[in-house]
Order: sequence, then structure tokens, then C-alpha cells
Amino acid sequence: MPKIVDHAKQRADLLEGAFELFADRGYAALSMRDLARGLGVTTGTLYHYFKSKDVIFEEMVLRAVARDLTDATAELSEELSASERLRLIFEWIQANQKDLRRVLLLVFDFQRHKGDDPLAKGLVSEASATYRREFELQVGAAPGIWPLILGGLIQGILEPSHEDGVARLQAMETLLLGARADGGSGVD
Repeated sequence: MPKIVDHAKQRADLLEGAFELFADRGYAALSMRDLARGLGVTTGTLYHYFKSKDVIFEEMVLRAVARDLTDATAELSEELSASERLRLIFEWIQANQKDLRRVLLLVFDFQRHKGDDPLAKGLVSEASATYRREFELQVGAAPGIWPLILGGLIQGILEPSHEDGVARLQAMETLLLGARADGGSGVD
């Protein structure tokens, strides 16, 4: 009797395992053969699920972004003020700095190796735009404020001991004052 395979689960498991391999070794250091070996599957199996290493990487990053947003916004509700939602988001960021740092460094590594490749530029742009849209939706931030927020988040992720989380949160709230998408005077 043939083995019944849950292809969606197998694909998700491969992406999860690929994340660990890419995080440990970097984008350029892995071939499809290396990925297959590290994932405990044949190269043919890996190609059955993914056309190329780039496709694996792209799907893996977009999956991580979706997971991050689901996790970061799980406790948010419309009853909370924008300020309370902002605090919960930053608490989640602080609690998940190690994983966020790994994703960020992976994306930087990918873009560095791919250079001007449209896939790399598109992936970075799509990931950032997804985070930006959710942030603007949850906090009510004006669209132009995202690059400043992102810069602060990246700094906090790359250099977490530079400043404490309370100071960073206060700085982010200050940036949002007067910069609300609804024209309000600040964070609720």
C-alpha cells in the first residue's frame, strides 16, 4: 500500500527546517543538495516541493513574516487604544528579538548575495510592506512614519543591549505623536 503523504504538512516542515539551516549557515553556503541532506530528504523530494533554493528562501521568509504578524497581533483587540496596542507589539518584539534578528540577518544575507536581482529586491520590499501595513492598521500610524519606526526596530534587534525597551518604546511613541493616519494629535 502506498504511503499517504500530507503534502501541505511536508512542505511546511521543509520550510521550517530550511529556516534553521539558512540561519545556521547562510544563504550562499547552502545548495539544494545541502538543504536536502540537512532536511533528511532526497534532492528529488526537495525539487518536488520547490523549484529552486530561491523559491524555498522566498516562501520561508514570507511564512516567517505571516507567523510573526499572527503572533504579534494575537492579543490585540479593537477595544485597546493605539498606545496599548503599540505597547503589546513592542513587548512581543522584545520577547522575540532573537528570532526577529535571525530573520532580519537572513534577509540581509540573501539580498547581499543576490545584489540587484529583482527577486531579492521584491522579497525585501514585500516583507517590509507587509509589516508596515499591519503596523499602520494596528497603531494608526501615518504611512510616512514607518521608515523611522523600522529603523528603530532594526537598531533594537541588531543591538539589543544599546538601550532598554522602555526607552525605545517611549521614543517610538514620541515619533507617533502628531503623526497619526487619522490626523489626530497623537497616540490614544
